[in-house]
Amino acid sequence: MRSTQPPGAGGTLLQAVTVTTLGVLPAFLVGALAVQIRADLGIGPAEMGIAAATLFAVSGITARRLGRFVQRIGAARGVAASAVLAAVALTGAGLAPSFGVLIAALVVGGLANGLAQPAANLGISRAVNPGRLGLAFGIKQCSIPAAGLIGGLAVPGIALVLGWRYAFALGVVLAVALALWAGFTAQGPDRPTSGPAAPADRGTPLRGLVLVAIGAGLAAAAATSMGVFLVDSAVESGMSPSAAGYLFAGAALLGLVIRIVLGALMDRYPHRSPYVLVANLLTVGVGGYLLLAFGSSTAFLCGALLTYAAGWTWPGLVHFAVVRDNRQGAASATGVLQTGLSLGAAAGPLLFGFLVAATSYRVAWLTAAVVALLAAATFRLGRRSIRAARSAAAAPEATPLPSANAGGPSMKGKSR
Repeated sequence: MRSTQPPGAGGTLLQAVTVTTLGVLPAFLVGALAVQIRADLGIGPAEMGIAAATLFAVSGITARRLGRFVQRIGAARGVAASAVLAAVALTGAGLAPSFGVLIAALVVGGLANGLAQPAANLGISRAVNPGRLGLAFGIKQCSIPAAGLIGGLAVPGIALVLGWRYAFALGVVLAVALALWAGFTAQGPDRPTSGPAAPADRGTPLRGLVLVAIGAGLAAAAATSMGVFLVDSAVESGMSPSAAGYLFAGAALLGLVIRIVLGALMDRYPHRSPYVLVANLLTVGVGGYLLLAFGSSTAFLCGALLTYAAGWTWPGLVHFAVVRDNRQGAASATGVLQTGLSLGAAAGPLLFGFLVAATSYRVAWLTAAVVALLAAATFRLGRRSIRAARSAAAAPEATPLPSANAGGPSMKGKSR
């Protein structure tokens, strides 16, 4: 299926937002509908953690290889393949008669998510002007809060009216529509951008990229646990399932808006380090986890909003920072980053669920606060490593350092 007219920057961005939303939607629907799914399938918090971890673990294990695969086949074909797999995963999860079938569906969802991020980032890197890259990634990384928003609204709007299984049907329809659209607009492998609008890549020093991926993994471990367990924790704290669903949706909407604002700020202040901003956001977000751990119903509400507003608005900044310096190899560089992100997102809900089962939600939220602090420290360390490597490379007679964009141009320019 081919079209003589590719989607353009706006269409590419819409495809990127949609495919990355679908990539994580199975996990977040499972989290938002946890009360109903647990009652129907007879499972507890630990099993819910395993279910969410499955999707992200598969993504993390396959991310680097899938990133290289997308680099070869092109962004649109990657989007179409991811959408097809997402449709299969959502169908399987919605029809699951047992916990085992739910896990199998989320394995397929992990492959969809592993394709989604590299395909989306490659498409954006080739279609969007460098001066709008921050805003583009702010919009694109609305995918996770969008998945949370859909999941939160699905509780009172669908699950409590028709049943939780019908909520997955909405995702299936969206995935099929995206697969058809991307398939018809696929033009073959993407050609590297050239000309004055595409300056040579600086590349990201490999050690610094690995540290950033580790920091992103720690941050994702804390944040994804909140996305999976917020509704269940809110109900346990005294909220009704309907109110908990609206809280989930409202917090996700707040995070969505802030991600776009932060992306626009990166375009306006291009010499500011996104890694420092990420570290500061994570530090502020720790206060939200503490409120979730110790607060009353009102404090719980404030904690959810604060954690979404600060502790989970950083992903767009991280993707922007990596793709900005590796535009020609965006999918490959994203594969490295996504390995850390997905493995953290897998380990977080898994350990969080077991911790809740063994202790309480209070202990689990306190642990998430500590992990978020460690993530902030790791981002600062990663930034220092990148700056030091670039300073050494810029010095006379310096030995070239490996970068995420293997074989790319030498690293130049001001360190950020």
